[in-house]
Amino acid sequence: MTLREAVENVHTALTGLAKALETGDPEQVLAAEQPLAEAATALTGFDRATLTDAVNLRARLLAARLALERCRALGEASAELLDALYPNSGYERSGGQRRPRPIGVRTVNSQV
Repeated sequence: MTLREAVENVHTALTGLAKALETGDPEQVLAAEQPLAEAATALTGFDRATLTDAVNLRARLLAARLALERCRALGEASAELLDALYPNSGYERSGGQRRPRPIGVRTVNSQV
């Protein structure tokens, strides 16, 4: 496998994760984690000194980065929704239990 193919596999796995996040189905999200882990692990064995097609590789890396940003945005939106529905439960991104946030007074300042 070439480095370009490995990056393409990461992009494909991230796209699969984004689709799973869009469904809101935790089982699909969990199922998308294994292909992503395998694709990311495959990236570690390449020697950057042997790169020959840097232009195409850069384009694929950019696509993978955009897919990663999409997954982050979907994950953050999901976390914010869950936080709004269940403010004092769940886990942080690092895996630790979420601490309750102090709830301040929320008001709407409007002028009619």
